[in-house]
Amino acid sequence: MTERIESQIIDLSIQEESIAYKKVQLTDLSKDFIGQKICTFGWVITCRTTKAGMFIDLYCGFKTIKCLYPREFEHKYISKWTSLTIYGEVKENYKHSKDSSEFEVHIDRMEIFGGKQSPPFPINNETLPFVKLEKGHLNLRTEERIFFLKARSCLMRHFRDFYYKNNYIEITPPTIVKTQVEGGSTLFNLKYYGSDAYLTQSSQLYLETVVPVTQKAYCIMPSYRAEKSNTTRHLSEYTHVEAELADLNFSDLLDSIEKLVSYVISKFYEEMRKDILILNPNFEFLKVVEKPFKRIRYTDAIEFLRNMKYLKEDGTEFVCGDDIPDAGERFLVEKYGEGLPVFLTHFPVSFKPFYMRKEDEDNTFTESCDLLFPGIGEILGGSMRCEKHSELIEGFKREKIDTENYFWYTDLLLYGPFRHGGYGLGFERLLMGLMRWESVNKACLYPRFLTRCAP
Repeated sequence: MTERIESQIIDLSIQEESIAYKKVQLTDLSKDFIGQKICTFGWVITCRTTKAGMFIDLYCGFKTIKCLYPREFEHKYISKWTSLTIYGEVKENYKHSKDSSEFEVHIDRMEIFGGKQSPPFPINNETLPFVKLEKGHLNLRTEERIFFLKARSCLMRHFRDFYYKNNYIEITPPTIVKTQVEGGSTLFNLKYYGSDAYLTQSSQLYLETVVPVTQKAYCIMPSYRAEKSNTTRHLSEYTHVEAELADLNFSDLLDSIEKLVSYVISKFYEEMRKDILILNPNFEFLKVVEKPFKRIRYTDAIEFLRNMKYLKEDGTEFVCGDDIPDAGERFLVEKYGEGLPVFLTHFPVSFKPFYMRKEDEDNTFTESCDLLFPGIGEILGGSMRCEKHSELIEGFKREKIDTENYFWYTDLLLYGPFRHGGYGLGFERLLMGLMRWESVNKACLYPRFLTRCAP
C-alpha cells in the first residue's frame, strides 16, 4: 500500500481543481477558518483508516491539526513524518470526537513532497537511551523532545526578559581565548594560527571589562570544560548564563541572584504548566520561592553535616578543608534548605580561583557562593571580584599562572578599580532541575560529554 502512494498526487475532479485554496500556515489555522477552503503544509504524525475514511494528524510548529480524507476518495496509508501539503475545507469537528479540537480539515486532495514517503520511523517508546542519543536528529521529533525544544526556548527567553527589564547590557565575548578561569586541567587546547589557544571556560573576565561602561552586563554563551566526568550532571559543552555588576556588596550580589532565579522559575512554570501536565499529569512542581533563600557559610555547612551524622564516602566525618560533593550538596538542600535552594557561601581561598575577593574579617576565606538547587546540587557559582591590583597579582602567583596573557585584565585594577561581583549559572542544570529530568543530557539539543561528540 505504501509503494502505491509514493508516486501519486491525490486529486479530485476537474471541476474541484479550479477551486481557489487560501494558503495558510498550519500554526495560524483556527476555528475562524471554518467554511473556508485552505491549503497548508505539515508532517504526518499519525494516520489511521476507518469506515469513515483516512484520519491524519498533521503537525507543524508545535501544533497538530486533525484531517479527514473522506471515504469517497481512494484510501491511502501515509507513513509517519511524511511531508504533506493538503487542500481542503475547514469544518467544525465531529460532535462525538473524544478530543477538544474545535475544527478539522476535510481534505479534497493532497501532495506528498517529492512524491516519496518517509521510511519507517526508527524511534519508539522502547528505544534505548544510547540509540536516542545516536539518532538525536530524529529523536527531536518525539513528544518528549518536542516539549524540550519549547521548554528550553521558554526558559532562555525569561532569562533575557529579566536582564532586559533590569537594565543589563547583553554582550557576546570571544570563545577562543588565551586565558584560563577555572584551572588549566579542564581546558580544551587548540592551535590558533600556530599559537596555543583554548576554548573558553567562562566569559567572566571579558564581562568584567565591560562593567565600567555598562554597570551591569550579561551573556548567554557556550563554555567548555575538559573534565573527564561521566555523571548525569556534567557536560563538556554547556550554556553558561553569566553576569557582572558594579558598585555592590556581597549581600547585594546574593540578592540579585535570588531575584533572577525566583523570576525565571516562576515565569517558566507559569508559561509551561499546561504543556508539562500534558506530558506528565502527575508532575510535581518545585516550590516557587517567595522568601529569601537560606544562606550558610562553608564552615557552618561542615558543622551541620557533622551534627547530622552525614559521612563522606569513606565513612569518615567531614572536616574543614573537605570539598562537599554533589550528594552532600543535595543533602544540605533537603535538610538545611527544607527542599528549597540554598546559598553555600564563604569558601576557603584555597578552593577558589585567583580573581575572588577575600573576606575582610578573615582573609583565608572568600566572598563567594554556590547556589545549591533541589535534586541537582550546585547550579551557580559567584563571588565578589578582587579589586586590589597587588592582591590579584598575588592570586596569579598562588595558582602559578603567567600574567602575560592577562595584561588587559590586570589593567582594570589600574584604571579606575571598583567594587564588583558576578556569577555563572549552568543553564542545562537549571532546566534539568525544573523538569526533574534524571540526566542533564535531556536539557541539551545535542549533548557533548566524555564519550559523545555527534551528531
